[in-house]
Amino acid sequence: MKSHLKAGILIFILAVSSVSTWIWYKNSRPNPQLQEINLLDSMEKVGVPNFKLEHLDGTEFELNSVKGKVLIINFWASWCDPCVREFPSMLKLVEHFKGEIKLIAVSSDFSKKDIEVFVKAFEGNKDNVELLWDKDAKVSKSYGTTKLPESYLVGRDLKLIRKIIGIEEWYNKSAKEYMQTLVDQKVE
Repeated sequence: MKSHLKAGILIFILAVSSVSTWIWYKNSRPNPQLQEINLLDSMEKVGVPNFKLEHLDGTEFELNSVKGKVLIINFWASWCDPCVREFPSMLKLVEHFKGEIKLIAVSSDFSKKDIEVFVKAFEGNKDNVELLWDKDAKVSKSYGTTKLPESYLVGRDLKLIRKIIGIEEWYNKSAKEYMQTLVDQKVE
């Protein structure tokens, strides 16, 4: 009888130990969804990551230099069909707001030539549009961008308002009304 009791206790201890090990292992692995939620939460509370990238002409741009404007930070590439379809409506929206909204267009293209062809086709060299090349994809990774296009609406205080995954129609009545509410907000 004692040997059955000892065996039962040993089995119980092994079972508890196995379950504890499994729980520890599961909780110690990075959870991509949790990491993304934490990153977005930080962007809302603290602000979006600052970065420095080059324009196509080689001049440097720093995100903090446009604090005080409503921003659309758009991660895109010329080979991305939804990005190509979305870009004209973004340009119209930015033009509509005459300097109150700035488009920060961050390309993940592999070559500068591809970006130049894209920009020429859409006449993308406009006021209030910063065309930048993230050739190493470091900036897009720091924002947690995994799909193209992805856009981040950022307030005048450089804090995240909203993340948009996929294509969006930026120039319609409801989009203009929503963006107007962001433009009208005062920085605290």
